[in-house]
Amino acid sequence: MSVPSSSNNSGLTKDALAPSGEIVYKSESTLRKYNDPANSNTSTIAKVITKVNIKSGDIELYESVPGARGSTTEVLIKTIKGDGSDPVVADDQKNKQFFSPSFDHTKKQNAFLLNTTKKEALVVAKDQLIQSEFDTLSNTEGYKSAANTTTIDPNLTATDAQTGLDRSSSAYAQSERKIPRGRSTPYRYPKTVPELGYDFIRIKSYKYKAGGRESLKLGKRKSAKDRLIANNEVQETIILPMQPNFSESNAVSWGGDNLNPLKMMGAGFAQGAIEAIGNLSTPSTAGSIIGNTFRQLGEDVSAILNDETSGKALTAYFAGQAVGANILGRSAGVTLNPNLELLFNGPNLRTFSFNFRFTPRSKDESEEVREIIRVFKKNMAVQRSDSNLFLLTPNIFTLEYIYNAKGTNAGETHPYLNIFKPMAMTNLNVNYTPDGSYMTYNSTGSLTQYDLQMSFGEIEPIYSDEYGDEDNSQGGDFNKPINMGY
Repeated sequence: MSVPSSSNNSGLTKDALAPSGEIVYKSESTLRKYNDPANSNTSTIAKVITKVNIKSGDIELYESVPGARGSTTEVLIKTIKGDGSDPVVADDQKNKQFFSPSFDHTKKQNAFLLNTTKKEALVVAKDQLIQSEFDTLSNTEGYKSAANTTTIDPNLTATDAQTGLDRSSSAYAQSERKIPRGRSTPYRYPKTVPELGYDFIRIKSYKYKAGGRESLKLGKRKSAKDRLIANNEVQETIILPMQPNFSESNAVSWGGDNLNPLKMMGAGFAQGAIEAIGNLSTPSTAGSIIGNTFRQLGEDVSAILNDETSGKALTAYFAGQAVGANILGRSAGVTLNPNLELLFNGPNLRTFSFNFRFTPRSKDESEEVREIIRVFKKNMAVQRSDSNLFLLTPNIFTLEYIYNAKGTNAGETHPYLNIFKPMAMTNLNVNYTPDGSYMTYNSTGSLTQYDLQMSFGEIEPIYSDEYGDEDNSQGGDFNKPINMGY
């Protein structure tokens, strides 16, 4: 029996503590442990270590039990033989709590873990074993089913196998629903174009990759491009014609802010006091800060007292504060200086809208247009976990203006148009009758025209330092630009 060749990844890593001569790989999964297996509401979260012998196909399941001072102990639950014989249960209670065959929730957990492990084991075995040994494993009773449904990249290595499946979420969504995957070759409209070196728009879709613990760090964080696109597999590619109107709008948020003299005095005093408390370890410094703070407060109070309008105005101000009315303006004819200033509030996220009109000219082109619309709709749609407990982030997109479809610089980013950061599609609208009348082709039923309107939002803001990045995909050196930048 041979395994079909295409791509697959594994979450298994080599077990350095395996007995001499044995090729053992292991992984760690987060599973549900049911104190009362008959009651699905009694579960807690526990770690299970899976060890698989690549030659024999035997799988051992251990619970990782926390101990003192952060230590853990591996307690064997059961062994599943590669030959398909009955499992050898080492701890009956734990086996029932994780994998009882009597209840759907534990049976599904057992089936998912074993099926995933066997598929991953076949991926590693293809790289680690000679062909005859691999064929023996894939033909054993326990692996026949997995071999028939596992696709393997012939270029995959054991190192690649360490960067694949993420088992850590299996307790919450034991497996993702199968999301339809489009073809590997680009979708294109128009279907055929003259070989004249036209420019075009290239749109790629990617699976969204959550930031994990790295996203909670305050230090230097990865950009959206490095976190979401680098080392991520393209799902689909769509090539569309350039549009008659291109524009971009960069904006940041500024807003007016008030700080009247009394608040300003209080803020200055509070800041001085806090700074002094922070320097209590050096009394001389703290004393100097306190002295300067009181001196500044005295100067401010003196300035107020020397202002001939201050007496009545302050009396009216505090009277107004007491009753919640503008007594200051009514009785003194003045108002406190608000010291109004325009201050920076933060960045804004850019949004882009595109409107494409499709006019199919043949049966093949009408089918291509239908597939393009379906690809966009599928990629922007919300995804669900198997349990329906969680909703998963939709796929994200990259957009590029590509200059000159042929020639020495074919396929390069347009040197005089802007570039984009990774984006999410926020809105999609399809108009099946853009001319206000319903018309179809007799031979296929395809509409004669379609309008596709899409709105995208960039996932992160634009920062000034990115205009000096030597990365060519971000514009190159600021004084030697290769495109318009963000």
